[in-house]
Amino acid sequence: MQNSTTCFRIAEHVVALTHPPEIALSDWLPSFKDFVIDCSQDLPTVKVAFVYGKASEVEDSRLLSDASPIWIDRFWLEESADAYCCTIKSEDGCCSWEMLSSKDFRYARIFASGRHPEESSILNWMLMVTYGQAVLSFSTILLHASVIEQDGQGYAFLGKSGTGKSTHSRLWLTHIPNAALLNDDNPAIRMEQDGTVMIYGTPWSGKTPCYKNQGVPLKGLVRLKQGPVNEWKSVRGAEALMTILPSCTAIRWNRQLYNGMVNHLEKVVANVRIGQLTCLPDRAAAQLCYQKLTHHKNK
Repeated sequence: MQNSTTCFRIAEHVVALTHPPEIALSDWLPSFKDFVIDCSQDLPTVKVAFVYGKASEVEDSRLLSDASPIWIDRFWLEESADAYCCTIKSEDGCCSWEMLSSKDFRYARIFASGRHPEESSILNWMLMVTYGQAVLSFSTILLHASVIEQDGQGYAFLGKSGTGKSTHSRLWLTHIPNAALLNDDNPAIRMEQDGTVMIYGTPWSGKTPCYKNQGVPLKGLVRLKQGPVNEWKSVRGAEALMTILPSCTAIRWNRQLYNGMVNHLEKVVANVRIGQLTCLPDRAAAQLCYQKLTHHKNK
């Protein structure tokens, strides 16, 4: 039976996913629902094929990593002269998934060794990885952040896991007029040709079900740090770049993609207010952050 192809538009980039026709993507990838488009609309930026079977062996590959904060010790990332190979074993050890990607990640094939309850979550994760690397060549960066849209503008909160990004967003929702959650984990920022920096919702939003196919101009990026008082610091130039860089999705071993990402970030820094906020989880922190981001004199 002929395979099916489903297309998604994410931050204005089209992802074409080819898959066995018996797979109901509405069940496998429910967070992608609002991103589905007619495949005849635009040429895809990223092409991914999902099949049941085993990948051909990658010759002369070298191990880049064998640990993941999500998949722990059942993850391997290898590199050959012309491809990357990502392998994930199931928790019970009975199944595996292999993703072979071109060096620019615009083309990938995902091989599943058999049916398993984890397969939809692993497909979702592999799509996020492929997308996050492929769009780096198109002035777009997948960001680990929580994002608020307020009066048609976007504000992103960065920080290590457990820092309080989602908590700070909730404070904005409670105390800042007209605030709405755009994405709570993996938004995409895109540099437009006219210099506008846009931030988009994506199908990936962590534990919070917020999957909005929407984009707004990005006006502020803030790195959060827990502390005994609420204190703001505006940053520019290299310090601003280093404020954002740890939250960006990029495989550091691919120097071409990584360097391209840094070049995009330099343009973002030049066009968006960047700040560092030491804060408490209280109303005053949200109000201070809002004030600093929305008053030009405080840049």
